[in-house]
Amino acid sequence: MTKRILILSHDNKIGDAIVVTGLFKPLRAHWPDCEIGVLCGASNAALYQHHPDVKYLHVSSSRNVFARLWASLKARLVGYDMVVHFGLDLANPSVQLVLNTVKAKQRFLFLKHPTTPLPNDVVMEGDWGYSPNTKAQHYSARHLRLLQTLGATPEAYHYDIHLGTDAHATSPSGDGRLMVINSQSSAANKSFSLPWLQAFVAAVYAEHPNLRMQLLSASPALESAMRDMFSAQADRVWVAPFAPTVTPSLAIIQSADLVVSPDTYAVHAASAWNKPVIALYEPSVLSVDSWEPLSDTYAQLIAPPGQSVSDIEVPEVMKALSHMLATPKSRERIFLK
Repeated sequence: MTKRILILSHDNKIGDAIVVTGLFKPLRAHWPDCEIGVLCGASNAALYQHHPDVKYLHVSSSRNVFARLWASLKARLVGYDMVVHFGLDLANPSVQLVLNTVKAKQRFLFLKHPTTPLPNDVVMEGDWGYSPNTKAQHYSARHLRLLQTLGATPEAYHYDIHLGTDAHATSPSGDGRLMVINSQSSAANKSFSLPWLQAFVAAVYAEHPNLRMQLLSASPALESAMRDMFSAQADRVWVAPFAPTVTPSLAIIQSADLVVSPDTYAVHAASAWNKPVIALYEPSVLSVDSWEPLSDTYAQLIAPPGQSVSDIEVPEVMKALSHMLATPKSRERIFLK
């Protein structure tokens, strides 16, 4: 009998959506005739719309409650046997609205529902690292736990991004390896400031003449500022045009030889294609453990306590870069003081 499984990804988070892509192949291997649906936001729909294992895609056009209600109603019409929510935010009214509206036959949750638990809920409680007295686990541990609960046994968990045939990366011409730099995350303390970015690009330009650099644009204003800032280095530094969808940035990361980024989706996209990555983190144990890169080669640099990623000194990043270039398949986690 065909099983229909709905994955909730309506929070619009692109990094979370990349992690979810690792579920689809193991699910189809376990239940070859299962039909997988995803309820997502407009920001992360690109991670699902071209995936061959996703049959149904229900996109909430915005974070507005009515948009999420409409997407949930469309999912309800499909008639899902199972709905899976990986978050621990079950008290959030938006999450409760989606779960109640979808009305799947069975819910798979990672925390007991705080207000309306149902008799056939499957609750996969565990040490997910959100307590100050516990060690955080990588976010993919929840996805593995779901697969194990369903009886599937994947050997390893791999992200599985599929871009459309129209997704092309336009990269700077010239010889040498391509370093893609993503400077922006969800908050200022997790992002590279423009002065920090300028200092880092100048150091790479001077010390590694065999590296070309491509900078991702998170907004038209940032694109303009970076074009002005690096105009004198345009022979090896290129600023990607801003795009309202993440697809062009993903295509650029796919074409990269190495990636530099704060703790954000670009780290996980690099891991999906096993690109060497230098990832800069704020001093949060939860972020460091939960969102560790999965590439064979990476350097994970953690800012000193109470400081932001832009407080990580450029020479420390340059040191990690030199080590990574000289030592493939090395993994470093460095807590800076």
